[in-house]
This record gives sequence, structure tokens and C-alpha cells, in this order.
Amino acid sequence: MVLEPDKSPVVIATVGGSGTRMYPLTLDLPKPLIPICNYPILRRMLEILANQGCREFIFASTGAGNTLRLNDYFGWGLVFSAKLGLEPPAVFRYQPNYKDKGSADAVRACMGYFNVKRDVLVIGGDHIMDIDLEKLMQFHREKGAVMTIGLMKVDDVSQYGVADMGEDCRIKRFVEKPAKGKEPSNLANIGVYVLSPNIRDIFGQIDPDVIADFGYNLLPYLTRNGYDVYGYVTDGYWNDVGTIERYLQTTQDLLHKKVGHIKLKIGSYGRGERVVHETTLKRIGDRLENNDIEICGNVMIGGDCEIGSGVKIEDSCIGDNCIIGDGVTIRGSVVMNFTNIDRDSLLNKCIVASYSNIGKGCRIDGEMEVDSTIGRDRIPVIGENVSLFDRSVIGPGKRVAPIAKSHCILRTGRFIELGMDEKNIYFIEK
Repeated sequence: MVLEPDKSPVVIATVGGSGTRMYPLTLDLPKPLIPICNYPILRRMLEILANQGCREFIFASTGAGNTLRLNDYFGWGLVFSAKLGLEPPAVFRYQPNYKDKGSADAVRACMGYFNVKRDVLVIGGDHIMDIDLEKLMQFHREKGAVMTIGLMKVDDVSQYGVADMGEDCRIKRFVEKPAKGKEPSNLANIGVYVLSPNIRDIFGQIDPDVIADFGYNLLPYLTRNGYDVYGYVTDGYWNDVGTIERYLQTTQDLLHKKVGHIKLKIGSYGRGERVVHETTLKRIGDRLENNDIEICGNVMIGGDCEIGSGVKIEDSCIGDNCIIGDGVTIRGSVVMNFTNIDRDSLLNKCIVASYSNIGKGCRIDGEMEVDSTIGRDRIPVIGENVSLFDRSVIGPGKRVAPIAKSHCILRTGRFIELGMDEKNIYFIEK
């Protein structure tokens, strides 16, 4: 069901932080703009909401790097609207140059600056969520809530804010990252909030420091002071694409059509489902027909790609303008735009960022049996503009970035340097 524009909420996407957990992918790119199935994460999320009737979007972004790059990509929303065929078109606005204290303060500032007088839907800029918007808004309005919080049942709540909720769905309290045995429920806060317009009156009555962050400040204040805060339990798709492992998993979920409001154009080669851009299809069509290229499982391939003989691609996403040499195998991986992969290389359960060059006979393998030094995530990551020497081997958990970026990586204190060569730094997460 599509909401009428005047009944849909104003969407505010919170975009902040440096995204260091995703290094090297976020060294030069804000996390919400990392491509997932060849479009930025945030663009995919906005697509889900636009397809359900949302037309007004505000980016509550912090810092020049985030705001300017978002503005460069999205502009006023005209290209986004044209590609999705939106009528009326979407309108995009941006938080002014204001140093907010946290996500809730950023939302407060945006609601005031743009004089928002409708319900507001707050989402995280690095989330993919396929929630039924009509049901969520109906629930919020029928309850007469000041705030409705999106909740999901999870097995391990230790990394989430957890709701203590009554039978009427009213929130009694929230516990952030509870210790084992102290969990009030298994209902985790997924960072999705619906706010009624009168929240602005509440913002004006309380200390600004109370409004800093939703989970740590605003939610406890509202529940402690008896405001009408309700929880909406969803069983729809949701993922916080904030780690390398979750990014690759979300890519697979999109390829396998687990996110219903994102539609991928379907091709018809062999088994499974393929999305091959027509410009690439013109280049490789004969080799596909002659079984000289094997594409199996769920695969997406961007435009103007050249793919050599004997190549096998399975359950993977390939960006635009990629050149893949003879005898290459790619399984369960992401290869971003303008990447060259030389002949006889193997890519398995890995991520290769844009404008990289993978030499002959390389192996980048997240399932390779190696020593125990693999870091938190098992997914190998090759950063943007990296060149790997012929026959390089990159095993589970290893990450590679241009040597010029070494100071940015190491000063975070999050990573362990494994070594350098004349081109690259090799590192893992602590």
C-alpha cells in the first residue's frame, strides 16, 4: 500500500560519525554512500520509503565530509525522483552547518529549521529496513503517541537498547546494552522512530543536553516523565549495515530478494536470477550463449563490463566498468566500479572497492584456512585504488589500503598493522 503524500511522514535520516569500523571502504566515502548492489546504502533505504509514498526527506548530517558528499550525490532529489518515476517528485533538504550534540539534537534542529509540522520518521543513514510504513503510521496515530519506536525480536540483545514494554505496547523503560541476565525483554531498538509534531513543544521545555541522543538521553527522559511512548514490533527486514560482515550479508539479502520494496531487474540466464546491464550483455552475450562464461546463483553486473573466457561468477555483485580477465572465479563477493581483475584470480567471500587492480593469479578468500590472526570480521577487504601484485594472497579478515592512507587507519587505534610494501598497508581489526 502506498501512502498519500499528505499522509506520509517527513523522513529525517541521521548521518554522522566517521565509519572507522568499515575502513578502508570509508576512508574517502561516507558510510551511507557505500554502494550496495550498485547504489549507495542510503539511496536504497530512501527507495524503500519512496515506493511507499514518502516524498520529503531531510538529511541530518554532521561534518563537512558527510554533508557535502551527500549533497553532491542527492542534490535536490530530481535525479532520484526521475529514476524511480515518482509523482509528485521527492524533495531533499539538508541540516545547516550546525554542530549537533547527537542524533536527537540533530533531528530537533532540523524540525525547527524547516518548521516541520507533520509526523516525522527518523531512520539511520546506514540501515536497510523493509517495514510496512502504512501499518507503522496507523499504529502511531491510533495510539496518540508522542513517539513510536521500532522494535525487533533478537536472540542477543547485548549490543542494543532493549525495551520493557507493557501489554498495551506502552514503553515503561529502556535499558541500553544490558548485562547478561538483566535484559527486560528480547525486543531491541532498531533505531527507527516516529515523532508527532508536538515533540517540538517538548524539545522547547527541556535542557538541550537531554536531547543529545535518542537511546541514552531522550528515550529515558520521555519514559521517566510519563510521555506517551509506544513500541511497534516489526518482523520485516532490518539490518544495520555498520560492519563489513553485515554489509556483505545485506548485499546477499538484496540479491536474493529478501527486501521486498527493492526491485531488481531480472534476467534469465541458467538457474537463479541475474541482473546484467544491457551494455555488458552486448559485450558478453555470445560467450554466455556458448557457455564460455558461467553466471550462476543470484548475480548483479553493472554497465560496460568486459568479462573474459572461462569466468565463473556466483552470488556476487559486480559494479560498472569492470574488466575481468580469463579464468577468474568470483563467489559471494562484491566488486565495485572500475576494478580490473587479471586472469586466473579467485575472489571468494570478499569485497573489492572501486578503481582497484588485482594482479594475475591472486587469491582473496574469506574461507581460506589460515592462522588465527583474522580480526573480528572474516571478510577480506581491498580498499579503493589498491593495486595487488601478481599472485598475492589475502586471507580472512585481512584489509588492504593504499600506503598513503596508513596514518588515517592507524591513528584510530582500532586496527593492527600487519605490514607494508611499496604500494599498500595490510591490517586487521583488533
